[in-house]
Amino acid sequence: MRSYGQYCPVAKATEVLGDRWALLIVREMLGGASGFNELHRGLPGISRSVLTDRMRALERAEVIERTTGPKGRTLEYRLTAGGRDLQPVVQAIGEWGATWSITEPRPEELDPYLLMVWMARHVDRERVPPNRTVVQFDFRDPKQRYWMVLEPSEVSVCLQHPRFDVDLKVSVDTTTLYHVYLGRAELSAAIRAGQLTLHGPRTMQRGFGQWFTWSAFAPASRSAAERRTAATRTAEPQRVRIAEAPLGNTPPAG
Repeated sequence: MRSYGQYCPVAKATEVLGDRWALLIVREMLGGASGFNELHRGLPGISRSVLTDRMRALERAEVIERTTGPKGRTLEYRLTAGGRDLQPVVQAIGEWGATWSITEPRPEELDPYLLMVWMARHVDRERVPPNRTVVQFDFRDPKQRYWMVLEPSEVSVCLQHPRFDVDLKVSVDTTTLYHVYLGRAELSAAIRAGQLTLHGPRTMQRGFGQWFTWSAFAPASRSAAERRTAATRTAEPQRVRIAEAPLGNTPPAG
């Protein structure tokens, strides 16, 4: 991005993070993504060439760094201290979006695989059963099937059957699970309405809602109306008068 030509922290930060996809790359890396292919899968719609360009720009700005192996081959990417310091920035932007800009999703915005990855990042490993637990997700509209393997030490999302016995089956439309994940709907309400059904032992069905912490932006979604009301009480910034001519002087005619 070209310079704004302003000696201002906001301008300088925007020169680094204002390019399309840059902040979403940081979001993915804060979520634990470290490989190029992993980042590419987590950013549907970005080309590999654009991702390469943005990664190089973030590396030059010292937001990310990479480790290399033999012959200079990149092994993984990591956030620098400056990159990790963006966590509260990303959180604040997400909370603002949950409060002011998010509406009903468009069909092209609903990606069940991406949702699975996000949910896997928000598993409370202290609450999952001590033994391996396999959850099968059957999505409606679009029709897709994925498996999540939960263990206290590791969580995996599988595109093919993991060859373990399935302990719990979840049948749900993609919009509903997005709403639950983002805090725009309650899991219990979705179950009562028949929008999400669970098939398996009662202990597994009761535990399902406790295994996930859901999105970091879910609390802001749940309190969006309250946050908007509170914002209307915030005082407006004080205005500064910018005089076109010295005060008290009348500009010369002609």
